[in-house]
Amino acid sequence: MKKRIMAVALVVTMAASMFSGCGKKQEKIEGVEVSNFDPGIEIDTSSNIELTVWESTEGPDEFIKKAGASFTKLYPNITIKYVNVESADSQTKIALDGPGGNGPDLFAAAHNVMGALEAGAYIEKVPDGVAEKVKGYVVDNAAKGATLVNPKQGEGGLYGYPVSVETYALFYNKDLISEEEVPTTFDDLLSYIDSYDKSGHPFVFDAGNAYYSVMFTNTDENHLYGPDGSDITNTYMNTNDAVKQLQTFVKLSKAVNMPTEDIATKYCDSMFIEGDAAMTITGAWNIKTFEDAGINFAIAPLPSFPGVDHPAISFEGVRCMYVSAFSNHKNEAAAFGEFLCTPEMQKLRFECTETVPSADIEINDENGYVSSMQKQLDYSYPMPNMSQASLFWSAFASAYSNIWNGVVDSDDASILAELDAANQTATKKK
Repeated sequence: MKKRIMAVALVVTMAASMFSGCGKKQEKIEGVEVSNFDPGIEIDTSSNIELTVWESTEGPDEFIKKAGASFTKLYPNITIKYVNVESADSQTKIALDGPGGNGPDLFAAAHNVMGALEAGAYIEKVPDGVAEKVKGYVVDNAAKGATLVNPKQGEGGLYGYPVSVETYALFYNKDLISEEEVPTTFDDLLSYIDSYDKSGHPFVFDAGNAYYSVMFTNTDENHLYGPDGSDITNTYMNTNDAVKQLQTFVKLSKAVNMPTEDIATKYCDSMFIEGDAAMTITGAWNIKTFEDAGINFAIAPLPSFPGVDHPAISFEGVRCMYVSAFSNHKNEAAAFGEFLCTPEMQKLRFECTETVPSADIEINDENGYVSSMQKQLDYSYPMPNMSQASLFWSAFASAYSNIWNGVVDSDDASILAELDAANQTATKKK
């Protein structure tokens, strides 16, 4: 995929060897010479400072180590210490370790937990000067996801340093289904399932997971909790258009003919890895897993609904770095967070992780995975990140499961009643 490189204030001389070995263990991490990086905040350039960074393994770790070495070449008094804390665990761990002084200076987490982190006073808002520069580096949706518009305390604004974006799409096994057979509409998908005559399953996805099934209640006009994800009084997921699209969901449930408990994510992933599923819905986080398993796969946008001329609308996730409220070096941590968002560091992160960059940069996408994910990202929006948005997940997971499993009758009135009940559970009235 060839994309325009945004104008930046960072000039980096990168040797090709910088990217070799990303994702592999190395005895010594060498940085590269960096010049003209001017952070949007004043930092200490004389005292010896060590910044502790929590991140995941299998790619993000090597990115932090290499980016840290590059940062240290620019600021020799500042070193970066990588500590493995998986991003999915950092929200819980910062609450335990941060107050006692054992936490990080920066840590990785998804953007949709930002509201809870801010409400717990665990993270620092991005300083104004840094925020202006970060927004200049990253694409609009990445900045939107990293911006808190309905905070529990203080003021809204940019709280995260976006380092990648992600969504889900249709992954297909090219040994089981040809590119010409890949459905572009849900009607095509239903027809393909009905005519499937090979072993295994034609299509599976985690229908009981609200992260995925929200595509059946999203529309062009209605996004979860309103246009900017801040209206806690209404989910906007119980509309007539949502009911109409859920009729396709019902048809799909009958065609797949498996209850939600049998198609949870771990089972869908396993079936695809074992060559027992021609298609599944998942995200870029599985690209390396499927590659390592030797699956001959490709990615396509989600199918479209009847009467709609574009893929179903999905959730977008923004992976962010956050400066800990307990850090003793907040300015320096903010500068490193900004550094990670620059296009040059974004290119490094892509090479190490194969995930979609948050910056608009040119990358070498030989297998087309990122360009395919980008096609779906064009029809996605960031998950709401206010703390109250946590009410959505269990309420609508239950609703989607009940509809899929036939607990709810398939007529429009019964589906709407189920959505209304979930909407009431997932909202608060002012």
